[in-house]
Amino acid sequence: MRRNGRQLFMGSLEGEVPEVPPVFLRDLTLGLDETGYGTPEVCAGTYDADKSARSVLALHGRLGQDAVVGCIHYVGLEIEALGGRVKYPDRGIPSVVRHPFQDTNDPEFVLLDMQRDAPFPNVARSYRLVGEGLEGNAALVCNIEGPVTKASLLRGMENLALDMFFDKDLAAKYVDFATDISMEFLQAVNEQADLDCSFLASASDNPDIFGTEAFQRFTVPNLRRISDASAALGLPSIFHPHGDMSSPENLPLMDDVIATGVEGFQFAERNDHLVLRKAFGERITLMGGIDAFSTLLLGPVERIARETEVFLNDFRPWSHYVFMCSCSLHRGMPLDHVDAMMRSVLGFAKKDI
Repeated sequence: MRRNGRQLFMGSLEGEVPEVPPVFLRDLTLGLDETGYGTPEVCAGTYDADKSARSVLALHGRLGQDAVVGCIHYVGLEIEALGGRVKYPDRGIPSVVRHPFQDTNDPEFVLLDMQRDAPFPNVARSYRLVGEGLEGNAALVCNIEGPVTKASLLRGMENLALDMFFDKDLAAKYVDFATDISMEFLQAVNEQADLDCSFLASASDNPDIFGTEAFQRFTVPNLRRISDASAALGLPSIFHPHGDMSSPENLPLMDDVIATGVEGFQFAERNDHLVLRKAFGERITLMGGIDAFSTLLLGPVERIARETEVFLNDFRPWSHYVFMCSCSLHRGMPLDHVDAMMRSVLGFAKKDI
């Protein structure tokens, strides 16, 4: 009997060989294009849990991916609660326009009340509604920012870079606080929803930006903290930094990543997936595929199908592998291109059978 999407996805983290390649698109705001809701009516203010869940489930109904994030997620959920400012374009992606700690070198760190401070109660409710709607047929993944990534949102990337150079102890305080927020968020969501996995979206935990020394000093120990917190809740964790982790300079860092206890690793664009597979394909579940910012966005459909099949062929028989794009999917991504990619995955599996 063929396993459902949740079983395929969770099995991939344990090294099982699936009948078909599991798919996780990490669609964060793309569901809004399926329902047609404006970004502010869902994300701004106290957050609309019902419209968020409706959007996630509507896109899952269209695409049938094996794992989903349980809310319409945007970077900086905590920004306004901490005194910063977020811009909500009507049909665009929310963005941070004022970082809470961008103008202070003497910060006061006070954790948020995830049970009361907006938008967290309604974000957690969205996760619960999505989980109920999925009925166990797809994995429910909690999306949180990685240590340096969230610290960059709180402090501003340029300021944090200066801190790392001139005052490493101050930088460490920001990254530690950012990690505390991520762990509090994971705990709050887990109390409301039946989560399957945590995903650390870590674009700025990028050794190509801050260097390998910063990665080892700031990212690795806090990645271990989040991985341990996730494991304590019975959840496997996945790490997704940007940067070329297959390069000779960065490849040794993968040993540090695996040592933190994370079960999955999503590689970004411009990584040599064959190098990663050869070196680490038996030690950690690798996740990735076509470039979201060029191939999937620009097409054409023939190119999408061709590049999708390259990854599926290179990773067969798909043990310790989940097909993803190089990064998250947001509104504005052509849905017909995403449809074509999903058809390619399913069609490849049928051809293989």
